Amino acid sequence: MSEPAEMYVEDKTISEIFFKLNGRLNRLRYFKRKLVLGVLLTMLLHLGYRIFGYEFGQVTTPYAAIYNTIVSLIFIIPNYCLSVRRLQDMNRGKTLAIISAILSAIMAFQDFTGLNYKFYFLLILATATLAIGAYILVVPGTRGKNRYGASPIPI
Repeated sequence: MSEPAEMYVEDKTISEIFFKLNGRLNRLRYFKRKLVLGVLLTMLLHLGYRIFGYEFGQVTTPYAAIYNTIVSLIFIIPNYCLSVRRLQDMNRGKTLAIISAILSAIMAFQDFTGLNYKFYFLLILATATLAIGAYILVVPGTRGKNRYGASPIPI
């Protein structure tokens, strides 16, 4: 008897959807989940704007800086997990996800850096992060099974 073909198992819980590190994730699911995280992050940052009364993108109090940093750092974790799974769908390692997470962490701490050239520095970091994200979103996954598991799209 032959062994049954390995099947892709759909994520069911919030933990599986946003915090799972093993397996594969196709482009559409990746995009939808990143969109959800982006909307949630924007809502939380806007909430901070309402609580601390600062201009969006311009921190005026230490409490606002701490709030922005904590919220931004929290969102790095699910974004990292999604990127790792998407890269695994492309049969690649997690190096780009690690680089993107590090760049995001540096940007999260930007309110505490005190750099005079902060705008250009952040522009370079944001551009690099967006380029990695675009690559992860646009490049198709491998067809069929790869070393990270079954295809998330039936063939």
